Amino acid sequence: MWAQSGVGYTDAQQQALRQEIDLSQSRPKFHLMSRTGPWPRTAVTALLVGLIPAACAAGGPVPPADPSYQLAAADLPERAAPPPITSPFGAYLAGMVASDGGDLESAADYLLQALRHDPDNPELLLPALQLAAATGRQSEAASLAQRVAERQPSHPIANLVLAVEAVRGGDLQEADAVLSRQPERGISQILVPMLRAWIKSGEGDVDGALQTLGALKGEQGFSVLHGVHAALIEEVGGRSEAAATAYEALLTADRRPSLRLVWLAGSYYERNGQRERALEIYRDYLVDNPGSDILSPMLETAEKGGNNPAEVDGAGDGMAEALFNVASLLSQESADNAALVHLYQALALRPDFVIAQVLLGEILQNQGRSLDAIAAYRAIPDNSPFGWIVRLRVADELQQMEEIDLALTELDSLAAERPENFEPLFRKGNLLRSEERFEEAVVAYDAAVERLPEILPRHWSLLYFRGIALERSDQWERAEADFLNALGLQPEQPYVMNYLAYSWVEKKQNLEQAEAMLVRAVKLRPRDGYIVDSLGWVYYRLGRFEEAVTQLEKAVELRPQDPVINDHLGDALWQVGRKIEARFQWKRALSLDPEEDEIPLIEKKIEDGLPIPPEDI
Repeated sequence: MWAQSGVGYTDAQQQALRQEIDLSQSRPKFHLMSRTGPWPRTAVTALLVGLIPAACAAGGPVPPADPSYQLAAADLPERAAPPPITSPFGAYLAGMVASDGGDLESAADYLLQALRHDPDNPELLLPALQLAAATGRQSEAASLAQRVAERQPSHPIANLVLAVEAVRGGDLQEADAVLSRQPERGISQILVPMLRAWIKSGEGDVDGALQTLGALKGEQGFSVLHGVHAALIEEVGGRSEAAATAYEALLTADRRPSLRLVWLAGSYYERNGQRERALEIYRDYLVDNPGSDILSPMLETAEKGGNNPAEVDGAGDGMAEALFNVASLLSQESADNAALVHLYQALALRPDFVIAQVLLGEILQNQGRSLDAIAAYRAIPDNSPFGWIVRLRVADELQQMEEIDLALTELDSLAAERPENFEPLFRKGNLLRSEERFEEAVVAYDAAVERLPEILPRHWSLLYFRGIALERSDQWERAEADFLNALGLQPEQPYVMNYLAYSWVEKKQNLEQAEAMLVRAVKLRPRDGYIVDSLGWVYYRLGRFEEAVTQLEKAVELRPQDPVINDHLGDALWQVGRKIEARFQWKRALSLDPEEDEIPLIEKKIEDGLPIPPEDI
């Protein structure tokens, strides 16, 4: 997520959140969950996509994409316009169904169709405005906003769109008059004072702007947001000393400032004769957040004597920044459609607002709108500080669309552009592993490891995932070494302990060590059904069937839809004499789509039962 009080999560926070990403692959080949899907597209992964924090190590400005990258874009299918519906009621219903299904583009198309048949129907007008604004159809939104405002003068979306249109037309007074009609409740309590403050700034009234902005001081939790906009207003107003004081107060108050604050303050100091202070801010941030692919190019520019451009250079830019901040807050609260309305207004005021374009792509990803997300990311210049990151995200979305060859082409292109960076190859390995192309995945992971000058604790997941690919391609000795090395880097990593211990159990090796490892893993992750199942299975292998039943019943409660866990519980129940329950669990396992080679084995158990004691312990 970009926003924390509208200014941005720190990389350290994102690193902590990313520790849980894509770790569900906690089992070897004999467990269905050993197949990990694509990277989760949640807001917490927004800034630097990838499990390993150093994966986005900077390598200078990104060179232009090679031709294969452009071909990949051309090969994507285009969004098809929905077929016309002649009945206004039918178009309305189709729009509502599309909206409920998350297809906002089609929903907007249908509602606008319906409005052409019945232009004065308020039941059509209001949702059409909301959808037009949430899909970036600015001209339609502006027209609809005027019609809505005539009927409801205090309608928040209508007033927001009309105010933005007035600013775009150079009429700040009209924008202020429109915003004055906006009731300051909900998100407007935060947004309206910022927008009106920037209008006063645009009129040359810096003191009035700061006084208007002061309304945010009374809103709990928004002191940083107030401070950032106050600093920007001072800066744009030419009051350099006051701006420097404001930035310094923000940096002093926050021991781990957000990326956005560092970005704004650092570029200010560069352009105002305090280059050493800017360098200090950048370097301090990179100490806490090594490998930031966004900030490292800014540091490089500053070190070479250049200046990073101002992010806010007038009232329109300031209003766009405020709208971006609010969109970030809304997205953080999972109000994605409302966030889109504010983001598109920010982009209407500032079409080259790259960070807003990145957040737009992120929200579209979160909504599962892969084509739209790719289009948003393609609009970001390759030489932007975000260019590298968003191209990694494009590869993710191509994978989501099952355009595997295009995704691999994208990752190969990125790997060729930065031969010192292991992230594209790491992701390539993950993609191939998710497709069960395990031998190819091993090749990609090997190439990724070769690019590391030193394997550090943060690289444990690379070894873990390579270990999985090795185990699944019958290279157990190398796999075991990777798991052990990963544990050497992260001794308390429960997913690695689980995979390794479960593998040992299935191979009838190191059972006591596996038990101790799994007991510890369960303590660390007591709500993880796969890890609890592994502990139950090691008890089964040790012939401790009552203990196995206890753990496996817990595992089934945690993961009732997993065929392997249900199958394991059936085996344990049989061994303690609960044969009717055992057959029930085996039948349930069959109903949950087990792997094909497991089906005849489960069917045989239902028919014949198991030997007591089992032959396989």
